[in-house]
Parts: sequence; structure tokens; C-alpha cells
Amino acid sequence: MKNIGLSIIWLWMTILFLLPVSISMAATNKTVAVCPIMRSDEHHLRQIYKNNLDVSGFDLADSFSLRRASCGDEKTCFKLGSTPLIRNTRQIFPNGLPEEYSLIATFRVRRSTRKERWHIWQILNQYDIPQVSVIVDGSKKVVEYIAKSTQGNVLYHTFKNREIYPLFDRQWHKLAISIQSRIVTLYVDCNVIERWQTVEKDSIEFQGRTFIAARAADYKPVDIELGRLTIYCNPKSAAQETCCEISEVMCPLEDRFITTTSSPVTVHVSKIHALPVTQHESKDHCLCLPNKGEAGLPGVAGLPGQKGDKGEKGEEGVKGEDGASGLPGEKGEDGLVGVPGLPGSKGESVALRVKKELKVKR
Repeated sequence: MKNIGLSIIWLWMTILFLLPVSISMAATNKTVAVCPIMRSDEHHLRQIYKNNLDVSGFDLADSFSLRRASCGDEKTCFKLGSTPLIRNTRQIFPNGLPEEYSLIATFRVRRSTRKERWHIWQILNQYDIPQVSVIVDGSKKVVEYIAKSTQGNVLYHTFKNREIYPLFDRQWHKLAISIQSRIVTLYVDCNVIERWQTVEKDSIEFQGRTFIAARAADYKPVDIELGRLTIYCNPKSAAQETCCEISEVMCPLEDRFITTTSSPVTVHVSKIHALPVTQHESKDHCLCLPNKGEAGLPGVAGLPGQKGDKGEKGEEGVKGEDGASGLPGEKGEDGLVGVPGLPGSKGESVALRVKKELKVKR
């Protein structure tokens, strides 16, 4: 009897131990079934994550057959053309999309679009009702997220923060959004900007259309330089991405040592761009820095910056006081000859007038 009781206890302990593992494996298998495995050159995850897992997701630039071209500064970017970038959603996501994922975009706005409102990515259902949308609004310098709740209500949030402003300075930047069941997190240049807690989101309907890089006014391609547009099937990937393709200063230390091949690397550690690692990870991947040396000589002055945009028209000024009276003018010239007068009445003869006068005297 005692042995039977112990067997039951061990059985329950085994079930409780294996249940989370089986659930995790089921979720992983489901994600793999929905999302294809990406090539290593299609993502920019930190090196420690590249080595530990297969990265699954969607390269939207490839899905929309965008063409790469030179965009200056030894960089290449995608040309968006003038035709709306639209595809059937099933064509982009044949097996759907997980409920939790990450959206990554690198881009540089142009002068004509600094104040434009446009969709980085949007899915509409068959009735053209938005299912999910990420919007950049240059006029308000904000990022907007739109989705649908399980109750059918619209979930709308505006990310407002001064750290979003650099997105509109006509330089290269990276925008990332982590979509979890009840949390949406915005990253700009590998820094967390804001976490928004929300209600559970509804699943996306895939019987519709998908847009990328579309102006909100007419859905024509927005005039930007697009470096990359990727969806990872892992909500944590937004925090695991590097910004090495944006700037070496933003590149994590261990990735900088791997990507450089010759000259020594100047280490910048003013910001930490990664999530806290576990004790086990810290042992395997020590990011120890050498002792601080003496300060170097001042660097050479940088080149002048680009000419700024023309400022907006100023407000109308206050009306001034009335001026003093002017001096008397000089005497004018003689005027023109006037118009001839009207003819006078007929006069009397001299004889008749004298006769009348004599008559009066008598």
C-alpha cells in the first residue's frame, strides 16, 4: 500500500515536471510550422543569440520583391517605386502569423517626408478593416499602434516621447516593436522607449491585403530609404537585435569584436543595449573591459553639418504708432485754362435805354 502511494506521488511529480516542457515544445513546433527559418544574413541578432537558436520569421522586403540600390555612404537600400506595395496576406504569410512576434524596420526619411504620416506595415481584412497597423506620424513626431481586441474593439495607442524625435532627422534609424499578448513595447535605436499594457488582442484575419511603407493619405509608397523590414516570430527578438548597421557606437561589445577584422576597436560603453543576462550567460559570455587608460589627445574638429531646412514663416508683427505730420508742400504750378462760360442774355440798344431814363426824370 505504501509502495502504491509512493508510485502515485512520483507519477504526479513526473507529470508536473514534463507538462511545461511539453507545452514549450508544442509552442515551439507551432511557431516553426507557421514561420520559415531565416538565413543568417537576414537578421541582426546579437551574436550570443545567433549561436543558440534558429531564427524564424519573414523578410518583408524579399516578400514584396523590392530591389536593392545604392543610397550613399557605402550603404544599400530598397527602392520603393511609385506603385502601391500591396500583396494578398496569404501570399506573405501562407500559414498565418503567431500571436506574439517582433517587427523590425531600419529607414531614413527624406526632406519631403519628415512630416508625412505613413504605415510601416498594415494588414486589412477582406472588408478593408485594419487588423494591425504600425504608423509613423512625422507631423506629430509619434509612433502609433492599432490592433483589435478579442471583444472586437479597436486597440489604439500613441507612443509619445522625445527619444522618438531622432526618427525624423534624416539619418538612419531602427524602429522595433515587440508584440506580446498583453504588452506592446517600442524600441528606437535599440533603446526601450515605452511598454504599453493592454487587453488581449484578437487573432489576425488573413483573408485580406497587406501594405508596407504606404502613405496614410493614398497608400502610395512613402518617399523613404528602407534598409530592412523584418518580422520575427519571437517577441523577444526586438530586444535581442543590434544596431551595428546603424552605427558602430551602438554596436554591442562582443559583436564589434567579431565584425572587425584588423585595426583595434574603440569601445563605447555609455549605454547598455541588451536585456539583463542570467548568471549562466554572464559566465559564458564575459564582456569584461580592460583597465581605463590615460585620456588621449583631442580629436580633429568634425566637418560642418548639413544646411538646415528653411524655417517656417514668422507671426505677423504688432502695428506701429502713427507717424508725425509732414511739412507743407511747395506752391503748385498754374492750372490749365478753364472751360468757356455759358452765353449771356440779349442786351438793350443805347437809344432805347436813354429814352427810358429821360422818361423817368420827367
